[in-house]
Amino acid sequence: MLTPSGWLLLIGSALLIAAGWVFGSSELLAVGVAGTAVAVLALAYVKVCPPLRAMSRSLKPQQIHVGSECHVQLELANPSRFRTPVLRLADEISFSTKNSMSDFRSPDLLVAPVSSGDRLTVSYRLPTEERGRAITGPLTLTVADPLSMAARHFLVGSKAEALVYPAVVPIKPPPRLPGNTFDAVRRSPMAQSGDELYGLRPFQRGDDPRHIHWRSSAHHDELIVRQFEEFSHTHTTVLLDTRSAELDAEAGFERFEAMVSAAASICRASLRRGDQTRLTTTADYDSGFGCDSAHLHKIYEHLALVSPDVGSLIGAVERLGREHGGGLVVAVVAEADGTEAGSLTPLGSQFTSKTVVLFTAAEQAQAGRLPPTFVPGTALLPVDEPSGFAEAWATHTASHEEFSTPPFPAASTAFDHRP
Repeated sequence: MLTPSGWLLLIGSALLIAAGWVFGSSELLAVGVAGTAVAVLALAYVKVCPPLRAMSRSLKPQQIHVGSECHVQLELANPSRFRTPVLRLADEISFSTKNSMSDFRSPDLLVAPVSSGDRLTVSYRLPTEERGRAITGPLTLTVADPLSMAARHFLVGSKAEALVYPAVVPIKPPPRLPGNTFDAVRRSPMAQSGDELYGLRPFQRGDDPRHIHWRSSAHHDELIVRQFEEFSHTHTTVLLDTRSAELDAEAGFERFEAMVSAAASICRASLRRGDQTRLTTTADYDSGFGCDSAHLHKIYEHLALVSPDVGSLIGAVERLGREHGGGLVVAVVAEADGTEAGSLTPLGSQFTSKTVVLFTAAEQAQAGRLPPTFVPGTALLPVDEPSGFAEAWATHTASHEEFSTPPFPAASTAFDHRP
């Protein structure tokens, strides 16, 4: 089809032909006919020019964190018998989370002529400034004549996707406080291997149904499971507040991204220490407990796509309070008024270490309207700037180091890579 320049040339040529006809000017007629011929030849040129064929598309790596490098690699081939002209390439890119999507195009790339039968590899960097599912393709290939009077567009190739995980910051794991009856349980001599029956306990979300002890369940009127695992590892639960009602329109997006990053960082630090770790949200998501690399990537995948949603902080806390999990709990919340602060009370009998990371507006923090504490044994970390989490967390962990038990050996960097 004609470009804007081509349409101007064609319209101008038509006017010159009309003027030459009216005034009987052969010069105007000649110029008009020549301009029309240029437009027609440009259309014919782009019609017969061979396009490239997309042979393959790859994104490396396919799982990255916000700010990391990811490259899109395209392999193109010229299957025709003629050499291609200079081509312009542009890729369609979209980022999507659970409730939002944004679309844009990659910068245009100019490709030199490709001889018949040859192949060409083109690569560009995928922007990773925001988390979510990044989908690239199809490729838009533009063929234009040398004067840019006409252009023809082709959609070639398929789509490919990568998952952009939330940003993580290097932090220490949640401190282990003394008195954790769940983590400091007395070990049975018969439970050294972790394969012998250690005891019975109430069923909790994520347990294997094959371990249910039906006779005890009938006697206690609730599900009871056999306990084979020796609880020498700390159990850490991270609760992320995803309530959209608590996020204001202006700074809410940036604050929510900081909360997601904080939750991912805490989960990563806990897993690297060797903790049995799980992620829960106010929207009823529960990853279950796990302590390996695959479980960490399962958490990352959910956090990559999570969006502000409906939910209840009180309901999420009550669900945790009804469980018999024990260990540590870290709540990453946006706002918590007096009623919601009191809702953390059910955690008191189940979790001996409770930490609330409160992402709040700077005005509220300066006005001194933050609750001084929630329930006994709860540490409150107010974060009034999205970038202030790492500093607040470092202060929190440093103040409890003297009370913490010796840490497990740090896991290798394999935790950051999918097995």
